Amino acid sequence: MDIKKLAVGAVVAGIAMHLVNTVVGMVPVAFFANNFMADWQVWSIVAAVFHGAVLALVLGWKGVGDHADAAKAGATFGVAMALAMNIGGGVNAALIGALVAGAVVHGAGGVAIAMAGGGGSDG
Repeated sequence: MDIKKLAVGAVVAGIAMHLVNTVVGMVPVAFFANNFMADWQVWSIVAAVFHGAVLALVLGWKGVGDHADAAKAGATFGVAMALAMNIGGGVNAALIGALVAGAVVHGAGGVAIAMAGGGGSDG
């Protein structure tokens, strides 16, 4: 495992996901209200970098591939994270918003990792 690639992927994806999440959080639609990582507090930024590190690690195992593959893998990861964090409340507008936001935000993180050549793989 290449730690340098993993670190670059984590930082680049974390920044991209935090910025995209901030933009998604500005959309004045009620079901985006339960969006995660939506503020500029230190823990929110740390959470974005952590999500970026996990995404970079997963993409390293899978192989980053092209931008579309990375976006699909990131979106799938985002949907899984949104389900894990919000499924207890039942199917409602907040869950749907979290699923959409998770797919968009983590998909952007996947593209950022592919563009930066990140990911935790050896190759």
